[in-house]
Amino acid sequence: MSRSIRNLLAASASVALLAAPALAQEHAGETAHVVIDQVETGNLWSDMEVVIEDTAEHAAASATTVGNAAAALLNSGDVDYDATQEMSGDAGASALLRGYVATGTATTTATAYGNASNAGSWNGTSHAYTTQTMNGDTTANSDIELAGAGHVAAATTAIANVAGTSGEYGGNYAFQTQTSNGSVTAETDVDMCCNGHSGSVATTAAGNAVSSTGYTTTAIQGAVQTTASGERIQAVSDVYIAEANNIVTATTASGNSYVLHNEWGYASLGRQGSELYQGNESEIDAQSYVTLTDWNGHAAVSAYGVGNSAVVSNVGSDTELHTIQSNFGAVGAQASFTGSSATGGVAQVSSVAIGNASTGILCDICGDATLSGSVQQFNSGPVYATGRMQVGSGGTVIGSASAIGNSATFQTGGD
Repeated sequence: MSRSIRNLLAASASVALLAAPALAQEHAGETAHVVIDQVETGNLWSDMEVVIEDTAEHAAASATTVGNAAAALLNSGDVDYDATQEMSGDAGASALLRGYVATGTATTTATAYGNASNAGSWNGTSHAYTTQTMNGDTTANSDIELAGAGHVAAATTAIANVAGTSGEYGGNYAFQTQTSNGSVTAETDVDMCCNGHSGSVATTAAGNAVSSTGYTTTAIQGAVQTTASGERIQAVSDVYIAEANNIVTATTASGNSYVLHNEWGYASLGRQGSELYQGNESEIDAQSYVTLTDWNGHAAVSAYGVGNSAVVSNVGSDTELHTIQSNFGAVGAQASFTGSSATGGVAQVSSVAIGNASTGILCDICGDATLSGSVQQFNSGPVYATGRMQVGSGGTVIGSASAIGNSATFQTGGD
C-alpha cells in the first residue's frame, strides 16, 4: 500500500472516529483541554545492578527508560487530550541481579519505551488523539545470575511507541498515529543453579502497541500503525537452571498491536470506511531457549511472533471490528526446550508465527448483543515457526509449531 493511501487512511479515520456521535451520556461540567507536544533528541539509558554477596531474603533490580511520557487521567469529568511525541535518540534499559542466594523472591524488571502516552476518565468522556514517532532504537535487557532463589521472575519489555486509554461510566474515544522507524530488542538471560518453588520469564518487543479498557463505557477507537523496512523487532529469552521447579517462559515479538477490551457498552475498533490500519515492514523475531537439567512440576516454553495484531473483546454489548492489515516483513518464532525430570514433570513447547491476526470476541449469553465487522489482510513476508524438545525423561511432553499467513476470527459465546 502506497504512502499516500496510508496518509489518506490516517486522515479519514481520525476524522470519522473522533467526530462520531457520543453513544454514552455526556456529563455536565467543564471539559479539561490538554495539549502536550514533546521532542527528545538525545540518547537515554538506565542501568541497575544489584549484587548479593551472601544471602538475602528478597532481591530486585529495576530499570526504566522513557523518551517522552505524557498522561491525562481524570478522577471525574470530561477530557480532550491531544499529544504529539517525537523521539530521535535511542532508549535503553538494563537490569542485572547477580550473586549468591535470595531465599524468597528474586526479580528483575527492565522497561524501555521511546514514547508513552496514557489518557482516560472516570464518570466522564475522554477524546484522545495521540501522534507518536520513534526514530531511534529501543532496547531492554534483564539478567539474573544467581546460585539460587525461592521464586525467580524476570520481565523485559521494549516498545518503540506505546499508548493506553481507559474509561468507566462514560465515553472512551481515541485515535492513535504511531510510527516506528528504528529497531526494537528485548533480551532476558537467566543462569542459576536452583529455584525452590517457581520461575517466570516474560520478554516482549514491539514496534507500536495500544491497549484500552472500559467498563459501562462507549468505546470507539482506531489507529494508523506503521513500522519501517530494514529494521528488526526481536525478543529473546535464554534460561538455564540446573535444578528447577515450575518454570514458565513466554517470548513475544510484534510489529503493530492494538487491544481493546470493553464491558457493558458499545465497542468498535475501527469503523466501516475508517478502518484500523496496521502496516508492518520490519523483521519480526521471537526466540525462547530453556534448559532445565532436572525439573519438577511443569515447564512451559512459548515463542510468539506476529506482524500485525488487532483484538477487540466485549461483554454484553454490540461490538465491531474493522481492520486493514499489511505485512511485508519476515515473521519468525523459535522455541526450544532441553531437560530431564526424574519426578515425571510436564513439559510444553509452543511456537507460533502469524503475518496478520484480527480477532473479535463477544460474550453474548449475558445480554442481547451482536458481533460484526470487516477484515482485509495482505501478507507477502515469509512466516516460519520452529520448535525443538529434547527430554531425557519426563511424565508428559507436548510440542507444537504453527505458521499462519493471515488469521481472522469472530467469536461469540460465554467466555
